[in-house]
Amino acid sequence: MPLTAQQLRQFAEEGYLFLPGCFSEEEVAILRDEAEQIYATNRQEVWREKTGAPRTAFAAHTYNEAFRLLGHHPRLIRPVEQVFGERLYMHQYKINAKAAFEGDVWQWHQDYGTWARDDGMPEPRAMNIAVFMDEVLPINGPLMLVPRSHKQGACRRDTTRRRPLTRSGRSTTRPSLGSSTRAASSRRPASRARC
Repeated sequence: MPLTAQQLRQFAEEGYLFLPGCFSEEEVAILRDEAEQIYATNRQEVWREKTGAPRTAFAAHTYNEAFRLLGHHPRLIRPVEQVFGERLYMHQYKINAKAAFEGDVWQWHQDYGTWARDDGMPEPRAMNIAVFMDEVLPINGPLMLVPRSHKQGACRRDTTRRRPLTRSGRSTTRPSLGSSTRAASSRRPASRARC
């Protein structure tokens, strides 16, 4: 389903969209079950908290059919291609499992700084796409967005505070159980879309 003119305006102004009902409860239940199966494995792509609870499963689209299909699903990709006006490539794919009341915090951050520093992305021309597989409530650590921040460009990194690091030495952020892909374009500015 194409984005409406109102949705396109909202995205341009606020920097994100929330599209409830993009996937049915049955589809989300399948993804949730598949994520739990992935977290139960001992794959190197599954990073864990100090407690052993799963934190993130990277590149799930390369070893799980349900997440491969999700990463190419038209309900996720077509709206992004509509905004960018061109075809996309997947820059990163991960499933985050922020366990309730367990594990380290995920600090506020801007994704583009990491992509520029670690991946060599020359310009902020990418978009996050997230599918929330759990109900998102204030009590379970929801993802927080800063409206209109996409218009401010890359933020200077705050080096006065130490941040918890992952295996790669980078901070990452995602709340509750969710699957996230990062689609990139070579021509349009970065923003966030939530589905």
